[in-house]
Amino acid sequence: MPEKTELIKDTQYCEIHNQGRYVDNNYTYCIEKIYVKKLKRFEIRFSLYKDLTGHPEKYIARSLDVTELEFISLLKDAIEKNVFTSDMLEAMAKLLSSSRSSRTNKNSKDKEKKSIPINATQENSTQNEKEIA
Repeated sequence: MPEKTELIKDTQYCEIHNQGRYVDNNYTYCIEKIYVKKLKRFEIRFSLYKDLTGHPEKYIARSLDVTELEFISLLKDAIEKNVFTSDMLEAMAKLLSSSRSSRTNKNSKDKEKKSIPINATQENSTQNEKEIA
């Protein structure tokens, strides 16, 4: 389960928990953290919504739903196959670096409040990163 989730919408297929959005004219582009009920797991979905008469933000089917590890694998392959420009890769690296820094600072403050032992999730993340590399 993600660190913090915010239930945005509950459908027959999934629960939408977190959502990054970009709105342009009649379309809304999203990267979402979803919980797929039938599979009982969280996935990342790239989705598209379109504003239609009488139905704002209608979900357009055929999106990409993947686990975090599948997303990393897909992203790695896209990078290796030059899908992104060097400017895009540099921007993503800066974004990841600044995100890591802000999480590290937050974690340091949290540890000052109470000691947190390493748990299995952190160990699994380290193992999964080794498998992807």
